[in-house]
Amino acid sequence: MSGLAGIRPAAGAEGTSLAPVAAALAHRGPAGRLDLDLDSGARLSVCHRDGERVTARTGDGVVAVLDGELYATAAVTAELAAAGHAVPADADDVTLALTAYTAFGVGGLGRLDGAFALVIHDGRDGATHLAVDRAGAGALYRVTTADGGTLYASEPTALLAADGVESAPDDAVVRRFLRTGVSDTGEATFFAGISRVTAGQVVTLTDAGARATAYPVPDPTAPTAVASTVDDAVAVRATGGRVVTRLSHGLAGAVLAARAQAAEVVVGNYPPYGDGENGATAKTLAALGTGARTVDVDPGDHLAEFVRAVGEPVGDLAAYALYAITGSVAGTADALLAADGADAVLAAAQPRSKKPVDVPALLTAENGTVPDARDRQAGGIATALRVADRAGARAGVRVRLPYTDAVAARSLGEAALTRPGGGEAVLKAIAGTSATTGMAPGAPVRDWLLRMKNRVYGEFLSESFTNRPWVRQHAVLVAFEDFIKGRNADAALFWRLLAVELWMREFFDPRPEAAEPVRIKGPLEANAGKRLEITVDGERWIRFPVRTELFATGDPYAPRITAYVGGLVDAIRADGTYERNLSRPWYVLVSEKIIAISQGRSYFIWDIQPSWWARTLSKFVVRTPYGIGLGSPWTMQLAIQEAGLTRILAASAAGAAGKVLGRRGVFYNVAGHSVRAIDGPTEYSAYPSNVSAKLAPARPDEVSRELLAALRAALPAEAAATLAGVVVIDANDIGRNVLGLAADRPARFFEDLFGDNPLGQGAEQTPVAVAVPAE
Repeated sequence: MSGLAGIRPAAGAEGTSLAPVAAALAHRGPAGRLDLDLDSGARLSVCHRDGERVTARTGDGVVAVLDGELYATAAVTAELAAAGHAVPADADDVTLALTAYTAFGVGGLGRLDGAFALVIHDGRDGATHLAVDRAGAGALYRVTTADGGTLYASEPTALLAADGVESAPDDAVVRRFLRTGVSDTGEATFFAGISRVTAGQVVTLTDAGARATAYPVPDPTAPTAVASTVDDAVAVRATGGRVVTRLSHGLAGAVLAARAQAAEVVVGNYPPYGDGENGATAKTLAALGTGARTVDVDPGDHLAEFVRAVGEPVGDLAAYALYAITGSVAGTADALLAADGADAVLAAAQPRSKKPVDVPALLTAENGTVPDARDRQAGGIATALRVADRAGARAGVRVRLPYTDAVAARSLGEAALTRPGGGEAVLKAIAGTSATTGMAPGAPVRDWLLRMKNRVYGEFLSESFTNRPWVRQHAVLVAFEDFIKGRNADAALFWRLLAVELWMREFFDPRPEAAEPVRIKGPLEANAGKRLEITVDGERWIRFPVRTELFATGDPYAPRITAYVGGLVDAIRADGTYERNLSRPWYVLVSEKIIAISQGRSYFIWDIQPSWWARTLSKFVVRTPYGIGLGSPWTMQLAIQEAGLTRILAASAAGAAGKVLGRRGVFYNVAGHSVRAIDGPTEYSAYPSNVSAKLAPARPDEVSRELLAALRAALPAEAAATLAGVVVIDANDIGRNVLGLAADRPARFFEDLFGDNPLGQGAEQTPVAVAVPAE
């Protein structure tokens, strides 16, 4: 493996520097970089690995650079010899490719069998040719530069590093992918303006521009039996260094392992779901008479890393298993043989899900035609090859996928397309009558998404996802809720939505400024961006936010809050600066959120069952940047449960009339303060509040009195004597509302005291404040 970066500038132009592009490809060839200055202004940089020869040249100025490997070279060597172009039997792959080109021109490339990307610069006529093998395993991408030249590289994201190259999401490609899961089927990529060199294609660059054609591929003289096709595809890939076989995809993997006569087998383990092979792995290994090394595979916190590595979204999260397993054999294997892509080759005619999702209803617009079985097959094969290329490049392991071989795909694909299950029947015929296992998924994607539902909900609730032009966030949230509860089964759809969101954040969203190391504020300090002091009715007050650990359902809130306030009082007395302030009446203000959570009035959104009314009414709620309010089915359902449907309908009608008259807050005046205090999930909140909705606390006045009594009993006598009250308050950056009051001042005073929300709106973990007079 190596990384290719090159430029063919427009006539008379110098062209951009290749250095940043090559640097972005350094992982593909960590041993070093070879820079080639060619004629016609063309330049080429190759990042290579130790011991690999990737370039060759002739005496008359033809230069070839190969990223990849050739298979079954004896046939093309014999053909060249017959044409008078003798090639040594031990010639390396790049020399053989160069000889095929010099002997037969571009048509010679069709005689090469392998997984490769090839660049040939012909000094005789000044043309540069970019080519990819006929199966599409090699990778080359190109973009037109501002001066009309062509810049190309092994990965599309490397092109973004070049000066002057800018891109945006290709709207048509993204919409098609979200709707159907199909990608990688043509020249267009997810990056607008960046094209791929497709399978069996040669792109010729000259001063006149770029011209893409398909190089001729010789057809076999006679039909090849399916069984021998599989044998041939495996045989040429199961040799060369230390080859490890991945056992996966049920019968497809079993056939592969048997044909490869694998010396070493690796199996993905998906804790806590087992091996994901429907119990067949042990039987297959027993039949093969071999053992296996298991690798624990869990995308967990690695999703962003995976999306960054593969460069563009992939339609099946199971591809992560190939990525992870490839990384696990780095340093111990030269090549990994895998059955990935077999599901695309063999199961192109897929049965419709018994629990489908109305996908167009989740998207803002439809785009293009629905792909047929062949489109899905081609896209599935191409995507599997892309993942194999990226995973192998990072691990330094050649990933070989025999089922995606052009001939094997054609032979097996025709059988698979005759009827659903046809490809599986072919495999069983190859394996023999004893085969009982069918096709199996490459990984437990549904289980992964269910296990990561908190993360997925958080992404779908984010402001960035809400603002994407392709999705209807409300509909996506409802559909994902149905997925969690088993009312639909389209795991692939929700992975696609998540994959595009992660891809957008990685490559297009503004980078957040480098976060400073997390600093826990001192007990007598304000929260970041807030201030300690405020003036209310001419009096100056100091509010000390009190940091706590997270509260959970069933927590004894009174003793916990008492302990935290006691700690703050001790800090005030120890510091001495504010000790005299405690000699005058002071107050404790408590966020209603921790009381509601402790009382069990906070619910994970997947545990709430929104009614039709909740789903309908929530659509008409105006949303703000400070919280979802009742603008979600879950919070609206809690409002209906709290106040009753009749009252909520009356409040909705009154609110609509108030908007016409320019009056705000009418809805909550009718619905009641307990409804105003209902909170929904927010992406900036600490877990579990980011995936939960909560009611107002029950009996807040009683809670305030309980806390006041507990504090007076536990605090030092001097501080207890001047403690003048406890308040339970609902406060955020746009409003304050006292819910529970046990104090000698009115509710309005405390709402003004919290006018700038000193507790913060994010993950400060300061749900309690101590307020003392400043003088």
